[in-house]
Amino acid sequence: MDAPASVLSLVLLETGVGGLALLWLAPTWRKVRHGYEILLGTTLFLMLWGAWAAIGTPLQTVVDSVGVTPAALDAVTWSTRLMGWATVLALLSVIAIVAKAPAAGRVLGFAALAVGLASFVPLGALRASRGVPGGTVQGFAELLLGAFLLGAIWDGMILGHWYLVEKRLSNRYMQWMAWANVAAVVAGLVAVGLSVRNPVPCAGEVGDALTACVYNFSPLLSVGNLTITMGVGVLALVALIAGFNVKLANEGGRSIQASTGMFYLAVILAPAAEFAAKVRFF
Repeated sequence: MDAPASVLSLVLLETGVGGLALLWLAPTWRKVRHGYEILLGTTLFLMLWGAWAAIGTPLQTVVDSVGVTPAALDAVTWSTRLMGWATVLALLSVIAIVAKAPAAGRVLGFAALAVGLASFVPLGALRASRGVPGGTVQGFAELLLGAFLLGAIWDGMILGHWYLVEKRLSNRYMQWMAWANVAAVVAGLVAVGLSVRNPVPCAGEVGDALTACVYNFSPLLSVGNLTITMGVGVLALVALIAGFNVKLANEGGRSIQASTGMFYLAVILAPAAEFAAKVRFF
């Protein structure tokens, strides 16, 4: 599981699940046109689909490995199933809203969220089966905190663009999302901090006398706590952006467009921080 595809899958899964949580729990329901749920829900469905597709090969390497435990096999099975079901439910949610059944769409959306959150458990169990410190509980916590970070930033960017569609929309929804981003940055810092206990992305032995690393990532990522330093440094920039977003959202008007521009930067930076943290996840 020490492959770039597994890290990509985790980041996409976190964004999809976190985005669904804020899509259905934010105060925008029945206050914003349903096109917003269709647009945002579609992007989140695609992220869940990408996560499901990306995790397939890394999970298969676990199945094919020598000495794989029954617990690891169960974790692989349930990870794949739950991610797949979450993807299907997210798609059905969008289809229901398009079909002018928003209530059913919201129920399906919550179901997709619940199943997506449930998929964090076997992923944590898989990590525990590999002897990673903290096991299932810490793995679930890391994924949950990362989901809040990435979901809040993605939803904020999409909401900012929606103000171009509903020009008279109250800025209080952007204010809510801006403060959600402040909390999300704190969650992201905790997630990066938890990963300090995780192993560096390096494993294996080469030769009889000389122990060396077999890298699927850049060798630089195994130097000290470089991934932690990168994660904290990037999130410091995201925190600065979050502060600007609060100020701009309170001003309203054209400042919403400026806030959306800030979210563009955050959408680039926040996944980089999560990539740095999640290379140590398994």
